[in-house]
Amino acid sequence: MILLMTTDGKAYVSYLEDIIEKVCSLNKQLQEADATLCDAKAKIFGFATFLSLCRSSLLSKSYVQFSWLKECDNTK
Repeated sequence: MILLMTTDGKAYVSYLEDIIEKVCSLNKQLQEADATLCDAKAKIFGFATFLSLCRSSLLSKSYVQFSWLKECDNTK
């Protein structure tokens, strides 16, 4: 539980929250009646790019994707 009090813990929880939100959104988009294979491929690759970007941001402690984490002290 102490981990959640640190900036890294908050970043991890924020990352998971964003990922779950994006997965739910992607799932709804892929289930649309008029979705084509090309649309699905573009959305899946877009999601993979988002994951890569989030991972890079977390590793460099640059919280640009996580609005409330920008205010956290990342010097600890």
